[in-house]
Amino acid sequence: MKGKKKTFDAVAFMRERREELSRAYAGLTAEQIEERVQQSLKDDPLWQAHKQTSSRKKAGGYP
Repeated sequence: MKGKKKTFDAVAFMRERREELSRAYAGLTAEQIEERVQQSLKDDPLWQAHKQTSSRKKAGGYP
């Protein structure tokens, strides 16, 4: 990988995201954090698509 410039630094991204979440959830209980996460996922189209795919797998919808 010598000579190639990184276009995305996953480690830096995760560190930044972790810091953002730590600030956003500071002072909240585990239950409050769980409620916020569930609320965020409820309206997320990507998460909804994942749930539909997962439920089909459990029901035997895929070979």
